[in-house]
Amino acid sequence: MTGHGNQSTLQGGVALEEDDERRIAELERRLREAESNLRRSNGKLRLALDMGRFGSWERDLASDEIVANAVCKEHLGLGPDEGLTFERLRRLQHPADVDRIEKAIAYALATRTDYHVEHRVLRPDGRIGRILVKGRAFYEGDKPVRMVGITQDLSERERIREEAQQAQRRQEFLLKLNDQLRSFQDPSDIMEATAQNLGRLLKVDSVGYGEYDKTRDLVMVEREWSRGMISNEGRSHRFHDLPSWVVDDLERGRTLVIADVKGDPRLSDPPIQAFYATMNVRTMVTVPLLNQGQLKALLYISSSTPYGWSDEDVALIEDVAKRTWIAIEKARAEIGLRETQARFEIIAESLPALVWILRSDLNLTYTNQRWVAYSGLPAEQALGHSWMNAIHPDDLAKILEDVKGLIRTHSTYETEARYKSTDGIYRWHLIRAAPLHNAKGDFTGWVGTSIDIHDIKETEKALRISEERLSLAQRAAGIGVFDWDVPSGKVTWTREQERLFGVEEGSFKGDFAAWEEKVVPEDLGLTNKLIQEALGRRDPEVNLIYRMRRPDGTIRTIDTIALFFYDPDGKPLRMVGVNIDVTRYKQAEQRQHLLIRELHHRVKNTLATVQAIVGSTARTASNIEEFYQGFVGRIVSLARTHNILTEDYWQKAPLEELIQTELGPYDDETRKRITIQGPSVELPSEAAVPIGMAVHELTTNAAKHGALSTFGGKVEVTWSVEEKEKGKRVLLFNWVEQGGPRVTEPTRQGFGTRLLQRVLTTQLNADVNMDYSESGLRFHMVMPIPEQTALFNPAG
Repeated sequence: MTGHGNQSTLQGGVALEEDDERRIAELERRLREAESNLRRSNGKLRLALDMGRFGSWERDLASDEIVANAVCKEHLGLGPDEGLTFERLRRLQHPADVDRIEKAIAYALATRTDYHVEHRVLRPDGRIGRILVKGRAFYEGDKPVRMVGITQDLSERERIREEAQQAQRRQEFLLKLNDQLRSFQDPSDIMEATAQNLGRLLKVDSVGYGEYDKTRDLVMVEREWSRGMISNEGRSHRFHDLPSWVVDDLERGRTLVIADVKGDPRLSDPPIQAFYATMNVRTMVTVPLLNQGQLKALLYISSSTPYGWSDEDVALIEDVAKRTWIAIEKARAEIGLRETQARFEIIAESLPALVWILRSDLNLTYTNQRWVAYSGLPAEQALGHSWMNAIHPDDLAKILEDVKGLIRTHSTYETEARYKSTDGIYRWHLIRAAPLHNAKGDFTGWVGTSIDIHDIKETEKALRISEERLSLAQRAAGIGVFDWDVPSGKVTWTREQERLFGVEEGSFKGDFAAWEEKVVPEDLGLTNKLIQEALGRRDPEVNLIYRMRRPDGTIRTIDTIALFFYDPDGKPLRMVGVNIDVTRYKQAEQRQHLLIRELHHRVKNTLATVQAIVGSTARTASNIEEFYQGFVGRIVSLARTHNILTEDYWQKAPLEELIQTELGPYDDETRKRITIQGPSVELPSEAAVPIGMAVHELTTNAAKHGALSTFGGKVEVTWSVEEKEKGKRVLLFNWVEQGGPRVTEPTRQGFGTRLLQRVLTTQLNADVNMDYSESGLRFHMVMPIPEQTALFNPAG
């Protein structure tokens, strides 16, 4: 048993050893895995630190030794091989941040939490950096023995943030400056605002704006901001006193940037150093402003201490300079414009004419007060297209047609037109217009004057009428003028005198005997006797009546009135007089009596027609406006017909002219809307008046309710003449409307319907038919044409 027991004990010991070996092998495997995981973790940590530019550090709290990687040292401004202790770290921390750092660490140790703090570091090269430090403490029991952590350089972030803030400040500065510059109208205020705002923003000693006068080689400074004060005394500097390379750069438009006058090799010459020392300038920026390649102005900034100007600083100064230049030029242009406008208005208001400016779209944009007074319009209504309502329609049509060519040629223009004054009277004006162009040379309209020449026109008209009357009187009454030079016997005749005596123009011999040949022999002796007796008595004038035989054998009676002119001794020199053919006076007197009788007849007929129009229009009108429109239209139509009749001495009127007078204004440019077709028909006066009014009523109805009231509507008027027995003629007249609104038969009979159906029937024995077809009104008339009997012979 003992043997068995010993064997059992031995086997148990062997099994225990094998179990320990397995546990050791398992522990070794786990250790290897842990070491492998640690290496991978350390690799990831290093990769993360490298990618994020994080620095790592470890501090032994017992010895205060610090182990840091190269990135951490870089954050502190140290080289990768430089040693780092806690005391040195304390010296690198910004004094103002030390207390905050220590409190953060103490709180983390007391609460066994991580800590992180941002603070500044004073790097050995003098630069100030900003870092973020995060750390954690490790303990043995309750005692912290070491701390580990990371650092992150925040300097770049702070720089970007600072640059963004600075950019925002500059943008806000530019916006504020723009608002200020827009609010100023005086260039000096613009210079002052620029200098003051830019000086305060950049914290420099002085800012100035100067303009360059090339002829005098002077830069004249009107406004300068210097150490918080604005100087407006004005001073000047000779431009070529500056170094030649400075002058060259500025004239080429290059911005001059000097960080430190004393350290700039370009300014090393003693005289130049003395020049800037005299002005107490160590740093400066000067921006040249050019116009069409020529230096016009300078914006300069200077200070008594060196300054490292960044690209952003220079760009800002250049931007401000350009804005200032534009604002100043704009202000000066506006001042010049106001001054020019003021001078223009003074001249315009002092001229004895209407002065105006008209755009190319025919909008009136300016006029002097004289137009307001003349037109009677309020000032706010005197512009725009008001001028069109003041010009006589006939003259306006001509002007509008002329303007089409003027817009193409941009040429000057001169014409005459009638302007309606505030009292409704048209007065003639001489219009003269010159083309206007803007700064780019584009045509914009006209400036012009309208001078009242009505009195001159009336005088010219009166003179012309007088001359025409004299000429007509001479021709109509057979008046001739002669001039007899008594000593030489030479006689001069006018053309009317030759025509009066039936002599071919220019064929009169020019002597007294040639006149005697024309006088009827029975009257010649007495006529010469009366002339000699008047000369013997030295009478100033003589009146003679004698008969004269024309070459065609007709006898004319001549009435002569002549003046005599004598020398100081009483000898006759000249006999000047007129010969009047009085043969026609009795014929004229007879025609006058006939005309008076005819006038009485026509007036009574016309008054009766007007009376009928008034009564009929009043019965059909629903209100005073409708009565007025209907009555005026019919009276105008009656007047047009009378005008046509008076052209033929109230004897006849062409049918086509009556129709064209009414329908012509409704035709379009294509001449396809109105169709008028038929043979030439002369209507006697008793037929012309009612037919003319009938055409007017048809036209008015078409314009208000029928084919002419809509786009595309058409009116076709046709007629023909049929010969009947015994030479009688019949007029077949048709009026057809198409393309208008749907037609319905009227519920009540108005003046037009009664005129068409009753007056034409009763007065002219016409057969009238009106068809109210839905497609358009159709009017058909068959009328016998009355015969015309001449009332008198105007040729007499």
